[in-house]
Parts: sequence; structure tokens; C-alpha cells
Amino acid sequence: MRVVRPFLALSAATLIAACASSSTTLSGATGAGGSSGSGAGSGASTTGTTTGTGTGTATGTATTTTTGTGTTTTTTTATTSASTGGASGAGGAVTSAASTGSGTGGSGTGMGCPSGDAGVTDTLPANRDRLLCTYLAYLEANATTPQSNGLSASNVKTVCDVWSKLDPSSQAVFLTLTARMQGSILADDGSSMLSHIVKIYRVTGGQGATATNAGSCGGGEYNRMIMSMDAHLHTSQLAANAHQGALQPNGKYDISDIPTTSYWRDSHDLGGPHSPFDLSDETNQGAPRGQTQYFSDPTSTLANSPLMRMDLMTLVDPYAVEMDQDYDCVHNSNPLCTYVTYGPDCFPETSLEGTAVYTKSYGSFDPSWVPSGC
Repeated sequence: MRVVRPFLALSAATLIAACASSSTTLSGATGAGGSSGSGAGSGASTTGTTTGTGTGTATGTATTTTTGTGTTTTTTTATTSASTGGASGAGGAVTSAASTGSGTGGSGTGMGCPSGDAGVTDTLPANRDRLLCTYLAYLEANATTPQSNGLSASNVKTVCDVWSKLDPSSQAVFLTLTARMQGSILADDGSSMLSHIVKIYRVTGGQGATATNAGSCGGGEYNRMIMSMDAHLHTSQLAANAHQGALQPNGKYDISDIPTTSYWRDSHDLGGPHSPFDLSDETNQGAPRGQTQYFSDPTSTLANSPLMRMDLMTLVDPYAVEMDQDYDCVHNSNPLCTYVTYGPDCFPETSLEGTAVYTKSYGSFDPSWVPSGC
């Protein structure tokens, strides 16, 4: 989410220089007392501090240094009551990119976060960047206590924080699911499923996952993402469900899958949709098989009731959608677990990690990806 604040004391040239990773030094007039604060920024790293104490008369300077890439937004105040760096002062003002505690300072998002999905290029890296920005925004606004993956408003301040603090299992869930959705194409306009996901509410790997342990291979609340989709994707999923994945008169599937012979259709899972959702779609081919859960009617009472899911007990979103991928015949979904019965007939195969099963079936999911600027 991009926030625009007034710039009272920075010229356009100064702002551009800050965004380009530079140091700016501004001279301050005489002043009295002390001031301290930090500049606001969105970049890989942003710091800025103004301090000064003493009495008498002196002239000081205030320096703010911005490093990294992306968009830097700094809020300043036009007047403070201190001469930064001066030994003493009596009256006057200091204008700098870091003064009187204005701004958030010391951190950034790693890239400029776009608003919604407007104008975003429909590529896997761009969609991943956009969606991690929405996840950060959701955590900051709602996660007063840590989610099951350990993330909360208190321990993530940037997109880079979000990514680095996710355990490897949760990262692999994000990478494989976003890759599968990017490769799933809507027939009506050729856009990807992923471009129609508008925000992320939760990314979770295996239960008990750590930096060195993948955690559980299954679990109804684990190894999946819960997101929000737009009305366009909802309509396309309804069509794929109703048509049972059949080719349409235009010679296309309502939603195609990465393999040219596969597509999205109504789910054949005997367990039915995952509560509280009342409709489920899945890909026709397995290894792993993608599966979504959503509300059939966004205007229904069910769709407008609290989700009552782990980490999201009070969330109300008629367009909420859950996705996981089933790697074996008992529907385990952790991409870092090792599987044997991942074939369509559930016969034992060569033991493979889930990520290798995915790559064998669908190609690379770009496992080395990191958010822009991190």
C-alpha cells in the first residue's frame, strides 16, 4: 500500500537523490535544546538520525543516509528546537530529512508496494512481490498476536522481514502455489489465476516447522495459503466447476493448467469442501494436484460470516479462497516432505521430495526467488 504524505522541507531534487541511495547533508540554523528522530523510507535499509543538545549559539548539520532500492518516503517537520550536531544554541530552526521523530525510519519494504493489482505486469515475480506486500499490510493491521507461522505486526516491518522470517516449509508453500496459479490461465482473457489474487491472509508450512525441520506433511490447517480473489476469478472457478473441466466452444478450458492436457474442474475429493467453504475445484492431473476451496455465492450468509479458521477466526471475506496441493494419495501437502505414492494410480514410485515431484511434473517454480530489493 502506497502512502503519500506532504513534504514540507524536501525539494524534488532531494527526494530523487534519496531514492537513488545517497547521503544528503543539510545545514541547520542556530537552535536550542535537543531533537532526535528517524526518517521514513522504503528500501532495503534506511536510517536517519538527528540529535543535538546544549545551550548557547552554534550552527550544526543534520544528515540522513538512505541505502537500498525502491521508493523512499520521508516525512519532515519544517521547524525543530535544536541545532543538530552543534555544541549549543539559542533559538532558530533545523530542517533535515530526519527531525523531531517524524517518520518510521530504519526500515523499508524492499520495493514500492503497488496498490491492489492495478497496472501490475502479469508475471510470476511481479505477482509474488505484489502479494507479499498485501500480506505485510494484513499482518501490520491485524496480527496483534503471532500467526501459526510466527509472523505478527510486532516482528515484521518490511516485505524482506516477512520473507526472511518465514520458515523454509512456508516459503516452499508460497513458491509452489504461486507458480501453479501463475501457470493456470483463464480462457476469457488469457490472464493468470495469480493475477486475480488480490491479497494474502496466511501462508503456512508444516505444523511445527522450523529452519531445519519441515514440520508435518499434512494437517487441515497447514501447508496451504488462504487468500482473497477478485470476482473475475470467482466467476471462472464457478464455470470450471459447473462445466466439470470440459472444453468450451472456443476450444479452451475455463481455466487451463500448466500441462496442456490438464485443466481445473469440480473437485472429486470424497471429503468435500473444507469448512466453512461450500465449493471446491481441483486440477485434473495430480503429482501434485492443486485444489481450491471457496464460497459458491459471495452474497450468502455463509460467505459473509466469520471464517473461523486458524489465525483468521474473525475474518469476513466473501471472496476468500484456500489453496493447497496434494502430493500423494493421502493428500499430504508439504512440498518439503518426501513422497512415494505420488502417481495417479497410487503405486509406489521412486522416493522424491515434494519440490522435486512438482518440478518433474510442471517445471521450475523458481526456488531461488526472493522479493525485489531483499
